[in-house]
Amino acid sequence: MSEIERAPRHVLIVGASSGIGLALAQKLSQAAHVSAMARRTDRLAEIAHMGITPVACDVSQLDSIPALVDEVVAVHGKLDALIYCAGKQLIKPMRITKIDEIEEIVRVNLTAAVVFAKLFASAKIANSNAAFCAISSIAGHRPEPAIIPYSVSKAGLDALVKGLARECGPKRAFAIAPGWLDTEMTQSYPQIYNAGFQEELARKSPAGLANIDSVVDMVEYLLSPKASHITGMSIAVDGGASL
Repeated sequence: MSEIERAPRHVLIVGASSGIGLALAQKLSQAAHVSAMARRTDRLAEIAHMGITPVACDVSQLDSIPALVDEVVAVHGKLDALIYCAGKQLIKPMRITKIDEIEEIVRVNLTAAVVFAKLFASAKIANSNAAFCAISSIAGHRPEPAIIPYSVSKAGLDALVKGLARECGPKRAFAIAPGWLDTEMTQSYPQIYNAGFQEELARKSPAGLANIDSVVDMVEYLLSPKASHITGMSIAVDGGASL
């Protein structure tokens, strides 16, 4: 076996300072080198002892992204996986939603992901068997009142992975579409995601409430050789709540 074949796999996680991204960084760092991008680098410093490389990145600053990815690849090698977890939520009726709020949601949730996908498509950035994973949402195919811009941005991610899979094969692309999860983002809306909401959602979920570990396990599986022929799909992880 050559030195290249024995070299650790390189995974870039975007939005790794909390929630799904942080959990993925911790889990995947057990078997790969993880470069973790986030705006809040103080959070990343807490997991640097695991061998994770923290990279300061504000995904809303689109022009800064290519140079940061180039630097990560120059230091740690081409990517075997790129996981886009950065996301922003807005719960507000459309009639009072401001234009700059819409623009920010789309920029963080979708436009930046497209920029990372463009880089992933390059042979200089990602290996020929690399995988691109986007954290989408069941809201992408089941929009709810008061989260329409968010839903639109997540639907765009689902289209992104389909197109990327077709254009860039044998590289793979897929999305994970969680339902409601108990994360820092949802905890910021306690007036909505309260105990009553969770009890009702649990009642509607045939397999029970999903959690961050459920999503991490699915991503880990999809990155493995066992899922080598899964591409272009958006897979719901929601306990059946959206059925």
